[in-house]
Amino acid sequence: MPKKAVIIVAGGTGTRMNSKIAKQFLPLSGKPVIIHTFEAFERFDPEMQFILVLFPALKTQWEEIAKDHNFNLPHTIVDGGAERFHSVRNGLRAVSPDVEIVAIHDAVRPLVSQETIKRCMEAAADFGGAIPVLPVIDTIRKMEGKTSTTIPRHQLVSVQTPQCFKTEIIKEAYNLEYDMAFTDDASVAAAANFPVDLINGNRTNLKITTSEDLAIAEALLAYSSKD
Repeated sequence: MPKKAVIIVAGGTGTRMNSKIAKQFLPLSGKPVIIHTFEAFERFDPEMQFILVLFPALKTQWEEIAKDHNFNLPHTIVDGGAERFHSVRNGLRAVSPDVEIVAIHDAVRPLVSQETIKRCMEAAADFGGAIPVLPVIDTIRKMEGKTSTTIPRHQLVSVQTPQCFKTEIIKEAYNLEYDMAFTDDASVAAAANFPVDLINGNRTNLKITTSEDLAIAEALLAYSSKD
């Protein structure tokens, strides 16, 4: 089995939540969102390397939260950067030399399924890079001044994390200079001419950015606990 690592990117500060607490630290079913995220990857492979990318100003708060919740999973904390690109690049620098596959995941996607992690990791090992996606179910229109046109949704997918890569591939890609077009890790890999496979994500793997998202996540966890 190839050695794996996960870089958990926690860059939120709570702005869109109208909260003084960073969104990754907000409570979700009795514990912070970010601990749910860590635990999802721990269930998948407790031996993998865990790297947390965090703004320096939030380190003390995270240490207090981890202590309060008896969270003892070994992990390396790395400083976040000006943009997500710089944060991920900092995280990649902390990856151990023996790691073959790296997953890069949003801290505020706590409901990623074990099947999604497994599919993405396996596809990355085979193809070099893989990201989870979902078909777009809403009608999408492109605005052009005062007019708009429909974009055929069968041509579109929505992108999730974890985005998984062979270590040498994603490290080489992140040697590129930053570009505003780099909205995720797949866009960085593509700019470096590395192909990325698309695998099926899970519909409940939502990104918690608003209070409504948090309420939906609460409901999903309550529903799953009935099974």
